[in-house]
Amino acid sequence: MSAPKKDPRVDDYIATAPAYAKPILAEIRARVFKAVPEIEETIKWRVPFYVLGGKLVASMAAFKAHLKFGTWAGMKPDMVDVTTLAELPSAKETAERLKAAAAYAEDASAKKPPAKQTAAKKVAAKKTTVKKAAAQTAAPVAKAAKAKPAAKAAGPKAKS
Repeated sequence: MSAPKKDPRVDDYIATAPAYAKPILAEIRARVFKAVPEIEETIKWRVPFYVLGGKLVASMAAFKAHLKFGTWAGMKPDMVDVTTLAELPSAKETAERLKAAAAYAEDASAKKPPAKQTAAKKVAAKKTTVKKAAAQTAAPVAKAAKAKPAAKAAGPKAKS
């Protein structure tokens, strides 16, 4: 097991946080690294985030009167507002949420993005689609054109 990938900017973030938030932030940080030791710590949008394979797993942010801690599944955060350590979910629940978010991140990282089409392939695909649409539109028009002369030939009967 490798050493936690801590970011010194998070140390600075915790040091400058409001007094009530410092022990909560430190506890969350410890829980994150305990639950998912291979996670990477960073700062995004001026707050601490935890990522795995480039995917968001967790975040925490301290405000004047409360703190937010969340786990992420894709771009959907599951946030908790707290003002004291006692309001944090249990260590067990936090670990379960973190492990589930990490598993989601690993699955998302393992999936390869679809291959990008080249500009030439896009143009060819568009031409094929246009040709198919034109052919589908032209067939009923051609049938209708052929049917009209026959209808005229049968046309109204001459008056006697």
